[in-house]
Amino acid sequence: MSKSNKYYLNNPKKLSVPSLRDELHKKLAETQFIEEITNDQIEVEEKNSDAKLKKVSIEKLNYSDDKSKVDRIWKINLEKEIFGISTKDKTPECAILVLQKYKSSYKLNILLIELKSSISNKDLRPIGEKFQCAMSRIYMLLVLNNHLNSIQGYNESEIYIDFKGILFYQNFSDKSKFTEKNNEKLYSQMYDILNGKSHLLTCQTILRDQDKINIKCFCQQDEVIKISLESLLSK
Repeated sequence: MSKSNKYYLNNPKKLSVPSLRDELHKKLAETQFIEEITNDQIEVEEKNSDAKLKKVSIEKLNYSDDKSKVDRIWKINLEKEIFGISTKDKTPECAILVLQKYKSSYKLNILLIELKSSISNKDLRPIGEKFQCAMSRIYMLLVLNNHLNSIQGYNESEIYIDFKGILFYQNFSDKSKFTEKNNEKLYSQMYDILNGKSHLLTCQTILRDQDKINIKCFCQQDEVIKISLESLLSK
């Protein structure tokens, strides 16, 4: 093993692992797969032209309270097609990463945003799978980050991670009890969540067989839903 502690991949450019990470960051930004939010709102649009729920607008992004303030926000466009990275058919619309700064630590809120005009029982398992799949993808993207880098200004602070699934929809059209045939884990959990009996989805991710994510549901009839960032971050 090299005494210089420089590790190179097998390619003609001889990129070190840190420089490879930096180059990948740059490329993901160029493709707008990951973009830092610097304006005063975030718009999440439904790509299906037949959808009745067209868009969600997240506003009042400079949220703060007596314990914390929002430091930075990123949007990950999970539906964007990038060869070898995308899972377009099994993903929420996007992920919003909100970094909250506390007195001596940070909290990275990972909001997985899913839009559905109408939900029936047959949609429950696929919705659960989208949240499950997105959690694994986000885990892999997070290891690309180098928050120990002094340039980032985090001073090796602890950064805690909190996942939330955010489901916007106009109506749940089939509330009949599920049968024994389709009484399986993701289905039954999403059924209870849509009926207000639970907020917790337990699923299998790349890290854990019993990973957990809290799901918040917002049911409104508008084509365009406007909501504050505080409403999404609150428990």
